[in-house]
Amino acid sequence: MSLTQLSEHLWVFRDTCNVYVLKSGRECLLIDAGSGAILQHLHTIGTDRVNWVLHTHHHRDQCWGTSLIQSTGAQIAVPEYERYLFENVEAHWQAKRIYDNYNDGSTFFSLGENITVDAVLQDYGTFLWRGYKLRVLPAKGHTYGMVSLIADIDGQKVAFTGDLMSKGGRLYQLHAMEYGYSDLLGIEFTMQSILALKKENVQKAYPSHGDPISEVKSDIEKLESRLETLSGVGGLCTTGLNRKFDEKQTIRESKLLPISEHLLWAGPYTCSNFYVVLSGDGHAMLIDYGLASVGHLHWEADSDGIQALRFIEHHIDQLRDDYGVRNIELVIPTHIHDDHVCGIPFLQQHFGTKCWALDCVADVISDPAAWASTPCCFHKPIAVERVLRDGEAFQWRGFDFEVHHAPGQTEYHALIVGIIDGKRVAFGGDNLFLLNRGTGATDRATAFQTTVMRNSFQLDMHRRCASLLKATKFDLLCPGHGELITMDQRRFDEYTDYIQRKETAFRNIVDEPADHYIDLFWVRMLPYLSEVRPSSCVNFTLKIRNNLERTAVYGARLITAHGWTSDGGFESIPLQPGERGEIFLRATSPSEVDPRRRLVTAEILIDGVSQGPVSEALVSTLLN
Repeated sequence: MSLTQLSEHLWVFRDTCNVYVLKSGRECLLIDAGSGAILQHLHTIGTDRVNWVLHTHHHRDQCWGTSLIQSTGAQIAVPEYERYLFENVEAHWQAKRIYDNYNDGSTFFSLGENITVDAVLQDYGTFLWRGYKLRVLPAKGHTYGMVSLIADIDGQKVAFTGDLMSKGGRLYQLHAMEYGYSDLLGIEFTMQSILALKKENVQKAYPSHGDPISEVKSDIEKLESRLETLSGVGGLCTTGLNRKFDEKQTIRESKLLPISEHLLWAGPYTCSNFYVVLSGDGHAMLIDYGLASVGHLHWEADSDGIQALRFIEHHIDQLRDDYGVRNIELVIPTHIHDDHVCGIPFLQQHFGTKCWALDCVADVISDPAAWASTPCCFHKPIAVERVLRDGEAFQWRGFDFEVHHAPGQTEYHALIVGIIDGKRVAFGGDNLFLLNRGTGATDRATAFQTTVMRNSFQLDMHRRCASLLKATKFDLLCPGHGELITMDQRRFDEYTDYIQRKETAFRNIVDEPADHYIDLFWVRMLPYLSEVRPSSCVNFTLKIRNNLERTAVYGARLITAHGWTSDGGFESIPLQPGERGEIFLRATSPSEVDPRRRLVTAEILIDGVSQGPVSEALVSTLLN
């Protein structure tokens, strides 16, 4: 790594982000900090003191070396709406909702320890330094509080734009556009921010990642077009949670409705559909068992004060009194999400109900603490008696079923297909729904695939779903939310077309290889939550997938929390394109009790180039 001169007084240092150096005499001001390695190179441009570090946003790749630079006497300025994620970030981790979490905002990529803040970059304010005026322009999009800094430097009007956009009119990371669950609201915010930047008529834009943007107006217009195309795909801001319910229908428990002689469902007014297969002699098998109504989900204004979903029993009396069910013998979840599985521990405790699950679903629901970095994990472990494999056939009391891996709304998702009363019925979970576009006289609901970036989204997942749905050739789809769907060729064609249009829009708005900028969990650290005794070891597994189009060597080392230790060394593994692998690391807890959540991160290298501390876990030291 070395410094590259951009103009007489401006340099860039390529680190885990671009660190920009504005020089005045032997002092300098930095825009973002990266790993802090810039300190070793400043002497090459005749600088021996960092006076200020100005941060565009709070992400770890921008500021994990800030405390190191601060220790040399530098002062720190941060965006006003992200100040708490610098100087009070430890409290953020204590209060952060972990289980049953529907907040997909990108605060998960925050620092682990507090940093003293010396100044705040106020929206539309000005930061003065050595004759330079850096104006603060809101750049909401990639993060809630991100800013751009506008300045005249060496005869040019320039902008330091953080991760607002990258060269060529693209987004740096598509998954950062997700704020609430599946909303991609950052598309709207980014559009507002780039239009504000466009009015500034800057000659050069300096992003946090990638090359400088020379054709600023042209690249903004390209991104405008791509954002419009993406927003026009439809369904990207729609979720089953957004359905409007008639309060008269939800204030009381809904009635179980017969689909056929041996198949029931709870109707469209439950929060999450569950289905009941009746044996005819008092036994029942359930597909999912979650929340009675959408009000129980607590995903909106009151969610910050709730640590976990509270399950309340429902529909059991109806099964007994109206359908003669004496034994809820089996439950099979379609996928991992809390609103579909939170009733299963209740069934197991009070009815001895057995749970069977697809292998990847079983991994998560049986050990939610390990997988709590993925949204909507239910906090109570679920014992899985039988683990099913992709494509496996099974029987229950004379009914034939098969289960398939259907990674759609989440990577950990199954499609369950059964022959019930002479029809092939598919239980689709949260994959395929109907979208009403509201087109007036031609108004008709069309098939679409839900998308949640934080659910380990990768581009090929939805193509696999479409192929699977066509191959299984079922007659009726029982979805996880909303009305039943009769499938015909037109529906399949709509669904396939939707997936193709969405994938094209996704690919066009990021650089290639697209999955590298779309897949949030290309590296994941397990377990995510650990509570251990003093002076104990935690063994971490890093699950890595190579989204590059070449063979690469992935390396990793732990960066431990306060009081924790590790050997500090790198472990590595070579991976072919598309291949997955694991790296194993170990940390040791401090000798004293520390019940607070502490952040442990893993710095990841790809072919020796640091990507920064991109993966994380939370640890606590307790007596019990």
